[in-house]
Amino acid sequence: MDTSDWEVYKEGSLNRGIGYSEERFKEIFANDFTIVEFRRMIKISQPATKFGEDFLWTSLMQIRK
Repeated sequence: MDTSDWEVYKEGSLNRGIGYSEERFKEIFANDFTIVEFRRMIKISQPATKFGEDFLWTSLMQIRK
């Protein structure tokens, strides 16, 4: 079930997180950033000094000037 921005503000909660499609994510950041890389995280077993879950996405972006 999608949660609208209004519901997030009204309830003061992300209800365990908010997710975006790749297209929507890129659309949101397109005006201010150049997306250099967009990929799934690499799962890293814990305990470790780094975090990674292969069901999450990661992005490297550069600020547009």
